[in-house]
Amino acid sequence: MRIKVEKEKCTGCHLCEMVCSLFHFKIINPSKSGIRILKDDLGTNLHHPLVCRQCQNMKCLGNEVLDETLEMAKFVWKKQRALECPFDGLNVFEEVAYHCNLCGGDPQCVSLCTTGAIAIET
Repeated sequence: MRIKVEKEKCTGCHLCEMVCSLFHFKIINPSKSGIRILKDDLGTNLHHPLVCRQCQNMKCLGNEVLDETLEMAKFVWKKQRALECPFDGLNVFEEVAYHCNLCGGDPQCVSLCTTGAIAIET
């Protein structure tokens, strides 16, 4: 399972960021979210949700020897892993990376996205 992004449908409402931090930390703090919305400052009104692509070949883990399944279930990762991600899929705030762990199988952001900009892809 992974989250499919259709950036053309994103309105930039940030509800996905808010529900992510609320689900994981019981606070609304979009900076502590596994998904983030990049807004275009050029006036085109295009927004781009960025989230972990749940890659099979996880370059973000580098040469670490570990159980990838266990790591994928974690929400807070080392900052270095975000620097290794070729897709900019990990949000970094206060020296840690926030990794989408699909909310344990029920991604809250997907159920809240009213425009369908983010959806489940199996």
